Formats: sequence, C-alpha cells, structure tokens
Amino acid sequence: MPSPFVWFDNIGGNRSATTNFFQNAFGWEDNDIGPMTFLTAEGQEKPFAATADAMEGVSGWVPYLEVDDLPVAVENALKHGAEIIAENLKGPAGDASFIRDPGGAPLALWKRAPGI
Repeated sequence: MPSPFVWFDNIGGNRSATTNFFQNAFGWEDNDIGPMTFLTAEGQEKPFAATADAMEGVSGWVPYLEVDDLPVAVENALKHGAEIIAENLKGPAGDASFIRDPGGAPLALWKRAPGI
C-alpha cells in the first residue's frame, strides 16, 4: 500500500531563508510559484515538498494526507479529537484543510483536484 502522505510543507516566517537553507544544505532545487516554493531533490523530476509563508497557528513541517472526501475527512477528524486550524484552502493541485491532532501536531487533509 502506498503511503497516504503525499506532500510536505515547511511553513514559517522566512520562506526565502528556509528555501536557501535546503538548497545549500541538501542540494534541493527550488521553483517559486508565488504562494509557495516547490522543492525538488537533485536528479528528480517532480517536487516532493514546498516552503510556504507563515500561517497563523502553524510552524514547521506539515504533512499532507490525501483523502477521498475532504468534508467527511474533516468531520471524522473532529469527531476523534482534532481541531481545525484552517478550512477549504484552494491550492495549485487541490483543496486542503489544516487540522491539529489531539497531541498538538498539525496535519493537512488534502483532496486532489480533478485531472491532477
């Protein structure tokens, strides 16, 4: 079974410095698309993560969990102790809602856009 984690954002107060760190320390290539900067490992064709500007209540790495039905996944997470950080955010490849699990860690529930 493939991993349900499909993406990772590094969210913080200084996207440029964070992006430069990953370029210099690990050789990752960058592609600034405006709201975020995609990160691609050297020799790979597709990005696997991005650096992004600050988001209230979120800092650091946020994994994205792909779901079939975003509203149902959010409702189920809430029923089991999660709290909502931000809902129904539109991204370049789909919609996401950010939650915090009962232990305090952020997580993005993500629904792929049609055709992606």
